[in-house]
Amino acid sequence: TVATVKYSQLSAVHSGYSEYATQCRKLYENCQDDFLKVLRSGKSDGPVCYIIMASNKGMCGNFNADLFCCAENIISEEKRKKELVFCGEKTISYFKNKGYESVMDYVFNDVPKFSEAKSFYEDLRSLISEKEYSSVKIVYPQYVNMVRQYPCEKELFNSQSTNNNDTSDVLFIPDKETVIKESAEKIITSMLYGFILETAIGAQAATVMSMRSAYDTAVEYEEKLEGEINRKRQSRVTADVIETFAEYFREEE
Repeated sequence: TVATVKYSQLSAVHSGYSEYATQCRKLYENCQDDFLKVLRSGKSDGPVCYIIMASNKGMCGNFNADLFCCAENIISEEKRKKELVFCGEKTISYFKNKGYESVMDYVFNDVPKFSEAKSFYEDLRSLISEKEYSSVKIVYPQYVNMVRQYPCEKELFNSQSTNNNDTSDVLFIPDKETVIKESAEKIITSMLYGFILETAIGAQAATVMSMRSAYDTAVEYEEKLEGEINRKRQSRVTADVIETFAEYFREEE
């Protein structure tokens, strides 16, 4: 019931925010080089930062396990120096128990707010400036629908120029430099909030489905057990009746 309520709340937020997040991603992709000029503070030979996002609680089927398996494979395949940021109580406990070290741990609410993403971005920006990362990547559970969430890797930041985007047909008011400068942090923060929101809604959806499956299984076993109990009870009653009649006839004889 709790998971259903939280999923409903997140679903309402996600449906209202998804279009805005999509437009932010499009703007970022179309003007990525310009945004990176504002945000760039890393080195091409610097370490890679992986942000791993999962849920705060268990009881959500393979939701966390699939993500952790995917994240470990990605980390093991990365040959460059790497540093990790853990988001979510389950992420922190799992990787710390496995011997991984992190440079920053973050726990968001089950129904995260935009202010949390803003705070996370500020800490992440400070970390990028301090560590001079060559790239920042996020491993998170991408939300498709209530029954489908799958691990996904996205690159958020890269110190290297990607490509020269042609924005000649785009009208910037008052000018391109001002728009990019004023919107850069908002765009990145909105993208981070999108990842956080997808992780949260995916976790609650997985919990609802897991609990629903457990409930259906419990009902099925209850019916089987009740039928078995009734059969045994009926067998005992029948045996008692037969024994009673047998004793009666012995006495008559």
